[in-house]
Amino acid sequence: MREISTEIKIVTAFRDGARITRIGKTELESGEQTVKVSGISRYAEPESFRVKGKGKAILRGIDVKQVSKTYEPEGDVKELYDRLKELERERGAAEDKLQLQQSRGERLNGVMNQFSSEFGKWFSVGETSMDQMTKIDKTWSDLLRDSKKTVRELEDELERINAEITAVQNNIKRIQGERRTETINEVLINFDVRDNTPLELEVTYQLRMASWQPTYDVDIGEGKSSVKRIAVIRNQTLENWNDVKLTVSTASAQPIEVVEPNPFYIDVFRPEVGIGRVASRTIYESMKMERDYAEDSGGMLMEAEEEPLPEIVEDYAVTSEPLGGITVYEVPGEVTIPADNDPHPIALTFEEFESKRLHFWNASEMAEVVAQDEITNEDAVLLPGDVKVYASGDFIGETHLDLIAPREKFRLGTRVAYDVKAEKKLIEKDTEKAGLTRGKQKRGYRYSLDIHNFSKQEITIRVVDVIPHSNSEKIIVELSEPSLPIRKAELGVIEWETNIRAGDEFKINYSYEVQWERDVIIRPPLP
Repeated sequence: MREISTEIKIVTAFRDGARITRIGKTELESGEQTVKVSGISRYAEPESFRVKGKGKAILRGIDVKQVSKTYEPEGDVKELYDRLKELERERGAAEDKLQLQQSRGERLNGVMNQFSSEFGKWFSVGETSMDQMTKIDKTWSDLLRDSKKTVRELEDELERINAEITAVQNNIKRIQGERRTETINEVLINFDVRDNTPLELEVTYQLRMASWQPTYDVDIGEGKSSVKRIAVIRNQTLENWNDVKLTVSTASAQPIEVVEPNPFYIDVFRPEVGIGRVASRTIYESMKMERDYAEDSGGMLMEAEEEPLPEIVEDYAVTSEPLGGITVYEVPGEVTIPADNDPHPIALTFEEFESKRLHFWNASEMAEVVAQDEITNEDAVLLPGDVKVYASGDFIGETHLDLIAPREKFRLGTRVAYDVKAEKKLIEKDTEKAGLTRGKQKRGYRYSLDIHNFSKQEITIRVVDVIPHSNSEKIIVELSEPSLPIRKAELGVIEWETNIRAGDEFKINYSYEVQWERDVIIRPPLP
């Protein structure tokens, strides 16, 4: 059996998986030969392995096996355990000595206290002298000083022993922690080799511990908006992708099935206990610094001006749609994505879409006009993903994009329109008791919505306002014909849409009356 070394050269990243292609070379002698490819992630799906290659050999079959390897730590744990036992014995002996010295000090203090309390009686009857007191006091002081000194030495010794015990225990844990077991896949490939031949081998398999999510950078301009598609790839396969040819696909690695309908039965409810169911071209081929010197009329050397550096460019993927609306992006150059579970953004495409600037003002709730851009998607679907929105290169916010079908319109970039000002003015408020004999009251309002376009181009603006809406036949609200025809009115919400030329001011005048019976109290109160 010959083991062949392979490297990951081609990766296709799906939304919820990846397809890996390993390539390796070897030499085979004639006859029946078995080649082993090892080191493949345990996450590889056994049924997905495919083999092809070049050489004077016939492929007889492949066999995929999972094997476990145990890696023993370096170092002798027994020596550490022996040293740990010795240190624990030393610590026990030092603790015993320390306890003995501490008890000795307590006894000396007790004897001295008792002698001091009884010395007066003995001295008064002439049974002792002051010299005896001096000798005893000196002896006690010497003994107590020696005891304290021994206690300090023993405490220092215990501190040293405990520190060494901790170090030995940490070393034991480290060495024991280095012992690990890894499970990998091995592929055994059987060949019938016709003649001694070089063999180029490709092993392809799929795994699910990889994924990518789309994100977008949208830069809103005048009439055109640019959309950069970015794939944020995560590699959890335990295999590093170093300098690989990367393809990003919108396809799913999960199996799809057709779900047939079942009959929908209904019946009389009967309570029972149920059980739930469970780019990239290199910008420079080479770069070097050269200095050119020229001799002027005075014989002095002048340094030539350096050529300005070119702008950095960005290569994007080549896009194709092989089948059923699936989009495939072939990333230029080689890409490295380590198996670290971190997000790795890869730029896919850069496109320009038609867009239209729209303005919106809610006169009853908003002090400022906001602007949005209505963007028309082109022929490729936009998958759900996060979006960073820019306006002429300036960052204005983040949002989330739902699935956008080809040629569908969507809106982005909601922001304050500082070049458009709007104000709602109460022109007249008329309160009167209309027809007291009929028991009625009436109140009238007249408003002006003033909009001034300070921008340099014509704008389209949608304006909405709210008037009272009655749910009772005892309260009647009548809206007069406004100065601008109403685009839509429903439940008291009125909507207009108009164009305002650059530098112009536009007014929308409207009025309404509220009439109610005298004994009715309106809630909430009218303005």
